[in-house]
Amino acid sequence: MASSSPSSSTLRHVAMLPFMGKGHAMPMLHLIHLLLRRGLASEVTVLATPREASFIRAAVSGVPGAAVLEKAFPSTSVGPQSMEELPSASESHFLDLISATAALRPAFADALARLELRPDLLVHDGFLPWAKDAADGLGMPRLVSLGMGAFSCYVTLAVLIQKPHARVSSPWEPFEVDGLPGLRLTTADLNPLFDDPATAGRHWDFICESAVATGSSRGTILNSFHELESLYIHKMNQLENSPKMWPVVPLCLATEPAVQTLDADLAGWLDSRLAMNRPVLYVAFGSQANLSRAQLEEIAAGLDRSGVDLVWVVRSKWLDGEDRVEGRFGDRAKVVQGFVNQLGVLRHKAIKGFFSHCGWNSVTESISMGVQILAFPLAAEQTMNAKFVVDVLGAGLRVSPSNRGHDDDGGSEGGGELVASQDIEALARELILGEAGKHVAARAAELAASARTAMDAGGSSFENLELMVRAVISRTSRLEASSE
Repeated sequence: MASSSPSSSTLRHVAMLPFMGKGHAMPMLHLIHLLLRRGLASEVTVLATPREASFIRAAVSGVPGAAVLEKAFPSTSVGPQSMEELPSASESHFLDLISATAALRPAFADALARLELRPDLLVHDGFLPWAKDAADGLGMPRLVSLGMGAFSCYVTLAVLIQKPHARVSSPWEPFEVDGLPGLRLTTADLNPLFDDPATAGRHWDFICESAVATGSSRGTILNSFHELESLYIHKMNQLENSPKMWPVVPLCLATEPAVQTLDADLAGWLDSRLAMNRPVLYVAFGSQANLSRAQLEEIAAGLDRSGVDLVWVVRSKWLDGEDRVEGRFGDRAKVVQGFVNQLGVLRHKAIKGFFSHCGWNSVTESISMGVQILAFPLAAEQTMNAKFVVDVLGAGLRVSPSNRGHDDDGGSEGGGELVASQDIEALARELILGEAGKHVAARAAELAASARTAMDAGGSSFENLELMVRAVISRTSRLEASSE
């Protein structure tokens, strides 16, 4: 295997290992474009399973220096092999996938060792902690790609350490966190894994394993920019024994608009809305969202009565063989099943709001495009992201369950929390047409301008990316020198 000798600001060869799901892969794919376009890396090889390889190849097609290497799960492997194969995003199904991915470790380690030009950096997803051992065995430095924002990371960690929620009597009783004056949280704002002060179990064991792998890395790549989360980035970087957090963009801005094209039919419909001066609400809850039949009906009824034009991305698993969405809205809606180029939609000038589950990719994409958010968190850290968007940034409105504390058919991953159609109707109209919507739209526009400035030459993200690469190269060179 040939060795690489990176220059002071260029990595000869970067290997990347994304998690098995489009939402986790996309930031890494945007990063590939950025590293190669700016000459901060000469080659990038993505290691992917056959299930993910076609999507990844399409994303880097025509990018000089980018390559994809397929490595399949062992034939004896059992369990899911991709987020898209999970029947739901429940904790148990997610952990089944995490366990299954460990079967890739031998093939990945072998592939990494056999690459003709030895990578001088491995970038891997934080959900794949076993990549640490393969890289360590080759003496290869690592950076970890985070799928969360700094706000969610730091606040969750502070709550975990301080346990202020141990002193409240209800999920809706507010509490404060030391060091974050003015921020009032409730237990309901927390990731379900952390809403119990006595955290334990299989999921917690995985979090601990991931934390160990991340803690021994050269740093974490944050899909954010300094101006968006400066306080929380600073606090994370002040923590003892914590790897440096590098906010290197909103990664969605790394890809040229030309590759963010839309289906001709959808693009034509959006063009027609723009020509008629009819603002459009984009509705999408991520590829893994579970919606009960009752919640789906409440959303559809509320959007119908709102009178707002919309693009709604639905999943076939929600429909249970019955079509309760198509045709309901007449010509004022486009209902789409399957994958949609979300950046292309959000970039369209007809889009004036995003009804979103607040996955971190969706948040950064919406903010980067200057589109205000109607927050409808469903799982994981999405409640924290919604808190950040609405209460900290002031760039969105929040739709909340109307039956707090009551048991029923359930609206989302957590169950027992149904968002009512009348609330969806009112807030959809307010976001697009109301005074509150105008205020959050102005704030979203300010943040989008900051995001673009951060990406421009001399901006915070532009500079941080080069500093990150130089830090990796500098430390590697010092270690090599000391071993001679």
